[in-house]
Amino acid sequence: MSASIQKPKSWVLTVGISAAAMVYAFFVFLPTQKSIASVRSELAVRRSEVLELGSLESEIVGLERRVGVVRETIGAWQSNSPTEQETGTFIGIVSQLAQQAGARVERITPRSTVNMAVLAQHPADVSVEGDFIQIANFLHRLERRPETIWITRLNLTASGESGASVRCELSFTVFADNPGDSD
Repeated sequence: MSASIQKPKSWVLTVGISAAAMVYAFFVFLPTQKSIASVRSELAVRRSEVLELGSLESEIVGLERRVGVVRETIGAWQSNSPTEQETGTFIGIVSQLAQQAGARVERITPRSTVNMAVLAQHPADVSVEGDFIQIANFLHRLERRPETIWITRLNLTASGESGASVRCELSFTVFADNPGDSD
């Protein structure tokens, strides 16, 4: 009889341990696994954010370099940009450039200043006469000036009986800082 009494005890013990394992699985293990899965998911999101921030950091460094180059360009332009007073004397500089090239200035006509947001345009018309080499030399000297100059019209015509003389009519604009509106 003692053998039959031990079987029910071991069976009850097995059922009790199984029940305790199931209670542990449902109330401890599964919720912990769900929590671990959510932590892993959040970790994956954070990793992707960190990788994205790394690429953004290199993009920011590149943009900062470009901003530096733009600032250097603006600084160089501002240092070479004539002031309002210097634009008035620039017409005289153009006349000197023509004379240095050996050409003769026939006429220089300044036109009305055009004020823009941060720039001022100072246009003028010039008529110069000389041989082809003198005119080319004049244009080269004008082009080498540090100021920002746009030639908007250039007309070369042969003049004189033999065509040895060339007349150069050009319209140009000198850009200057607009001190009333710029930073």
